[in-house]
Order: sequence, then C-alpha cells, then structure tokens
Amino acid sequence: MEKAVKVLRIIGECKTGGTETIALNYYKNLNHDLVGMDFLFYGPSLPRFSKELEANGDKVINVVDYTENLVGSIREIRDVVKDGKYDIVHAQLNALNFFPLLGAYLGGAKIRIAANHSTANMKYEPKKSIVKYLVRPSAGMLATNYAACSEYAGKWCFGKRALKNGKIKIIHNAIDLSSFNYSDETRQTVRSKMGWDGKFVIGHAGRFTEQKNHKFMVEIFAKIHEKCPEALLAFAGDGHLMDEVKTQVEELGLTDSVQFLGVRFDMNELMQGMDIFLFPSLYEGLGNVITEAQAVGLRSIASDVVPNEVKMTELVDFISLNKSADFWADSILKYKDGYVHKSRHDDLQRAGYEIKSAARDLEKYYLGLVGRKM
Repeated sequence: MEKAVKVLRIIGECKTGGTETIALNYYKNLNHDLVGMDFLFYGPSLPRFSKELEANGDKVINVVDYTENLVGSIREIRDVVKDGKYDIVHAQLNALNFFPLLGAYLGGAKIRIAANHSTANMKYEPKKSIVKYLVRPSAGMLATNYAACSEYAGKWCFGKRALKNGKIKIIHNAIDLSSFNYSDETRQTVRSKMGWDGKFVIGHAGRFTEQKNHKFMVEIFAKIHEKCPEALLAFAGDGHLMDEVKTQVEELGLTDSVQFLGVRFDMNELMQGMDIFLFPSLYEGLGNVITEAQAVGLRSIASDVVPNEVKMTELVDFISLNKSADFWADSILKYKDGYVHKSRHDDLQRAGYEIKSAARDLEKYYLGLVGRKM
C-alpha cells in the first residue's frame, strides 16, 4: 500500500543506547499506513528492531562507515536516496549532519531535516568538543528544516535566533509510560533477584564513554561507601571505557560493592529497584534516562550541564561538576533513609513525553512538511 509520506531516518552507527531506543519508541507507535520509515545506519550492524520494520514493509539500510570512507558513505547515501525516492530525509548525526545531508541533497531529497541531540564541553572533553565546534556551523547548511530533542540542544547547534523564530522542531525523547509503571511488588522482586535487599542502591545506565563520566561516579561512590558500607553501585551498559572503570573499582577495593550489569533491556524494571539514579554527565542534549527514572518515581542526581528541561518533577537534583566527590556523596546520602516511590506519568504527559501523543505529533509534522493533512 502506498504510504502518505516516505521517510529515511539516518541514525548513525548502530549502538544499543538512547538514540536507538528513542527511534524504536517512535517507530512502534507510528501509523504505518501514513508514514513509511526506513532506517539507515553506518557500518554493518543491524538494530534489534529490524524484523519489526520488515513486517511493516520498511527496511534497514547499511552504508560504509564515514570514519572509514567519508566520500564512499556520501555516495552510498546519495544512491539510497535517489533509488528510494524519499519525501523526507531525517538525519540525526548532530554536529556532523552536513555529511549525510550532502548525500541526501545529491540524491534529490527535497526535504532534509538536520536533528541535534548532543552538545559539548570544552573544559572536560576538549579534543572532541573542538571538533564539534569546528563542524557545528555546517550542521544545518544543507538542511531545509531543523529539529532537536530539547530547546537547549537546538539552540546549541542551530543558534538562539533559530530557536526564537520557531525554526527548530522539538521532538521529545518520549517513552511508553505504560512500560514505566511503578509497583511495590516489582521493586521487591527486582531487589531480591539482583541481590539488592538491605542495600542502598545507586544506579546508572549509559555507554562507557567519557561523556557519561563513569570514573567520577566511582570516586563519588567510594566516598559514599566509606560512610555507608551497605551502599551498592550498579552500572548498566557497555563501551570502550568499561575495562578502565573495572580496574579503577578493583584498585579502590570496591569490587564486591559495584555491579557491571552489561546491556539491559529491562531498565523499566531495574530502575524500580534502585534508590538513586546517578547522572554526572559532562554534557547532554537532554538525558532521556532521567525521563525514565522520573516515570517510575526514582530520584536522579545529575550534573548541572544536563538541560533543565529534563526536570519534569521534583525528583531531579542538579549539582555542579566543580563540586567535589565528597559533596556529591553527601548530597546522595541525604536520601539514604528512603522516600516515597510512585509513578509520575501525569507530569511527564503534560510535558509531552508520552509516546503515543508524541508519535501523533511527529506524523503531523512529517505530513505538514510535504503539504498533506492527517
């Protein structure tokens, strides 16, 4: 059946992380009679939802990684766009959007969305940030439209004027709230299963990269553990820094109090068993795991560079990265004696983070770009 609008969404490298998860959330809730959506990834990896796309007549497309062959990747995207006759190409490579959108432009795409989900921090990650700042002016050069996961991310990439003039479409990192529904029974089950009974559990979910600041988390936890021996730190995720963090944990004698859980697809349940969610990122476009934490009533302690837009309830505390590990530890230990856990769906729904409503909004946005109505 002919779809009302045909979209190519360029994700980047296929990783088991926030970007892929949000894309899947939206895809599951789109009206597939209205929107046909193919996904393009750099490199050979396939996302975990490739079969779901095939069932709806959509597909996953892989092109050569731009880090291996930039010209080749642009040419392959050009050919994909030309052959696919897409109405819209939606690229989300942040400051690097110029390159996939060049391929889209050469392939004849009339509507080209540059989407940004990230920022930078010169103080804590100078080399990577310098590259971002150098390429940022080109991010929207070949775009006909801008999008971002937050006003902060949109302003960082495309400028204050574009945000003020309403030229940036905010596409929230919405979630399926029905999957993040707190219950005392789930909390008890998770804590028993994970060996968390009687523990003060501090959790984190994210790739082991410099941005997420895992080593500082271990420093904070070492201070917490000195004052609260029953404290436990649980890391979910993987990444290139995992071995270094494991070594740090061993050197501090914390091996028995730190869990490395690997990639998890049950964070909606694991978060219910935690007491604190720790998120001292060096920079963020938003920080959608904090959205998930709030949905199940889990308190988050985040760095002050995380956009304030993520605070949809009183369950988020911001602390400066200039503060010591001791200060962070004491701020976390304030909640050692517990607090009331309950779902906060109404707050998130009012803020636009309920996936069904957000998916309808995205459909309307796409159809509006091609001059069609729902």
